[in-house]
Amino acid sequence: MQAEALSQMADWLEDHATAIAAGKEQLDVQAINDLLDNLGVLRHPVQEYLTMTEEQYYENESDHRLTLQNEKQPLSELKDRVLVNHVDGSLANSELNFTYNHEHPYANGTYNVTNDLHTIEYALEVIGAVTANTIMADVRNNLSQDAVLSVALAAHAVGQWQKNNS
Repeated sequence: MQAEALSQMADWLEDHATAIAAGKEQLDVQAINDLLDNLGVLRHPVQEYLTMTEEQYYENESDHRLTLQNEKQPLSELKDRVLVNHVDGSLANSELNFTYNHEHPYANGTYNVTNDLHTIEYALEVIGAVTANTIMADVRNNLSQDAVLSVALAAHAVGQWQKNNS
């Protein structure tokens, strides 16, 4: 069920990202947050991280893949993202190796909503595929907390962009 929900949301985003970026459709940020919370990778509900400072997150949970930029700043303002871009290894031996790269939705100094939409879509697609083929404990034990938080940060930023552009 979890894998199906992740993959369905990824497929929906693939079909609707252009319309969302054009302001013709809305991303359901709460649905993304619910999917992330259900993964059980992060210790707290996604919503709690948005007001947490970068320093609090860094000291208590970060796996140090994100580039934190201002320790006093709330995480909701973080501009770095970690994209889940691939997985390999052995499902039978519970050896999952997720690979990541940095995404910069603010690369040119202005926000690129399409970049964040793709970060969400691609991460959900990869995570959904893995979840469909292994047990959740293997996903929880191998998936980066910073990557999961990045999906939440991307969804939050898209939500804020939608509010500001509606």
